[in-house]
Amino acid sequence: MRIALFSETFPPQRNGVAILVDRLVRHLAALGHEVFVAAPDAGATDDPELPEQVELVRVRGVPLPRYPDLRIPPPVSLRVRDQVRRFAPDVVHVLTEYSMGLIGQRAARKLGVPVVASFHTNIPRYLPYYGFGWMSGVAWRYLTWFHNRAAVTFCPSETTRTVLLDRGIKNVRIWGRGVDLERFNPTHRNDDVRLSNGPADALHLLYVGRLTPEKDLAVLFRAYEQLCASGLPVHLILTGDGAYAPKARASAPDGVTFTGHLEDDALARAYASADLFVFPSRTETLGNVVLEAQASGLPVVTAAEGGVLENVRDGENGVVCTPGDPSSLADRIAQLVDDPGLRARLASNARSWAEQRTWDHAFSPLLEGYHEVVNR
Repeated sequence: MRIALFSETFPPQRNGVAILVDRLVRHLAALGHEVFVAAPDAGATDDPELPEQVELVRVRGVPLPRYPDLRIPPPVSLRVRDQVRRFAPDVVHVLTEYSMGLIGQRAARKLGVPVVASFHTNIPRYLPYYGFGWMSGVAWRYLTWFHNRAAVTFCPSETTRTVLLDRGIKNVRIWGRGVDLERFNPTHRNDDVRLSNGPADALHLLYVGRLTPEKDLAVLFRAYEQLCASGLPVHLILTGDGAYAPKARASAPDGVTFTGHLEDDALARAYASADLFVFPSRTETLGNVVLEAQASGLPVVTAAEGGVLENVRDGENGVVCTPGDPSSLADRIAQLVDDPGLRARLASNARSWAEQRTWDHAFSPLLEGYHEVVNR
């Protein structure tokens, strides 16, 4: 099959969607498919090395305010349309809904080939964190229009699917996520990493993700202050980066460890060397980092809202707290700090849960969708 992918983000950019698209491209190539990828230019950084049956086309764009590592091109590109025509895809997959998604949809319509879309990021849910909550309704109307132009829309969780159906988006299916069980593994626990991240006699609380307002880091910081004030031996570690990293560092309680952005083995060791994974975000469509933490043998403490509930079962492989409530988050963390037996049981169940989430299994519904719309 010949598959054309259009995405607003692609490596060397560092975010969950970019990593997912890169994995999808390599998975498709490994199965013998021909792949065309259109994405914004990467600035001064080099493109990743890709399999030979993958064609990567870059489109010049301008940096997105507050997210300067993302570039937004104009929503029309005759050059890309001509290149797609020469590639002659069987199906077009628009992975993001903005400029690149519009370019992909228009190219598909010109060529008369089916379009599959996917929904990864709940932008309307982000807008209130940046003072643009009044635009959420407009954003949803646009997203509904965009996705209803596709034959199928894939999203990562049942929670998200329900939201999309309620908004009037039709034919929504689940395309779940997998996790690399060898990379993210409890065996990567490392005493040197642990000592470099915090006191050896403290329980290490790890957050991994972008350091941005929509991740509810303010809730996490207040919960951590309450835990410290109660005398519990805990230490908070934040792994990640982002445009708001300086503000996050300035507002964090004293003593919090910031590791910066970590990748590959360094990230795997950071997970495995912690004791609990803390993730207060209410805006996730899934939360890839939750699966990575579970595969690393960490119980997860998260908000009872959004796509994280696809993988966190309260009292089974983690615990959930009241969304946006620092005291509730602190109470659930304290429960696990005070009960090593419960912590160990949840850790074992978290790893078992992750072992059922392979990437081959995760990509199967998407490939079935490709074949279905092409045969249709």
